[in-house]
Amino acid sequence: MKFYSSSDKAGIVDDVFFLDFGDSSDHSSDYPLADIARNVNRWYDKVVTKILQSDDRLEWDDTNKTDLPIARIDLVNGQQDYGITAATFLKIRKVDAYDSSGNPIPLTQINLDDLRGTADADFRSTAGTPEFYRLQGSSIFLYPKPNYAYTQGLRIFYQRNVDYFTSTDTTKTPGFAEPFHRILSLGAAYDYAMITGMQDKIKMFRSEINDLMNDMIEFYSSRNEDKISMSLQSEDYGQSALMTLGDIPESENRFTIP
Repeated sequence: MKFYSSSDKAGIVDDVFFLDFGDSSDHSSDYPLADIARNVNRWYDKVVTKILQSDDRLEWDDTNKTDLPIARIDLVNGQQDYGITAATFLKIRKVDAYDSSGNPIPLTQINLDDLRGTADADFRSTAGTPEFYRLQGSSIFLYPKPNYAYTQGLRIFYQRNVDYFTSTDTTKTPGFAEPFHRILSLGAAYDYAMITGMQDKIKMFRSEINDLMNDMIEFYSSRNEDKISMSLQSEDYGQSALMTLGDIPESENRFTIP
């Protein structure tokens, strides 16, 4: 769904107007576009959170993006900490550092507990080729700090944030599977119904959102069909059993608006 498609009334904003007011004509005097965009974006956050929780192996990315979620930062001789944009990096997946010969070296993540018992500055204090990294706030700390400089020598694989909607958007579409786009218009319509006391609509919107959200969770949970199988041999009984990890029951991951 496009954000606002006034020509064919098939956009998210048009659907919000239809759901709340019974027709898809312009009701921005009652529900301003700035408010709709804000509420749609908050529901966008809910959608992305559920997608990421559904299958971490999928490495979902906003389909509106035109590049890969890989950042490159210059390594500076003698510099230990490197700033990152916290609003962009939702999750760090992997960090590599190139050595002075141009070979990528996967870095192992550590935390403050790993440094317990020794001063931070003493851990791998002699500059060299980085082996470890630590995240703190909006910085990545390398251990040891490099004793060389390398252009774009720090490579960060990350989960990034979405491209949010603005009130002036028209043809822009959500960056997840189209069958579930209506979650955004239902969510924004639900917000308005809650504020204005549309009790008859609140229950209906809540039910539709829950159903769509849970269908989406199931869709993204099963999208990666690559199954891992392993044979378990019992030494005591001499019998083998085949266990498919995909058959192991997982904790229920459902979305419910109370």
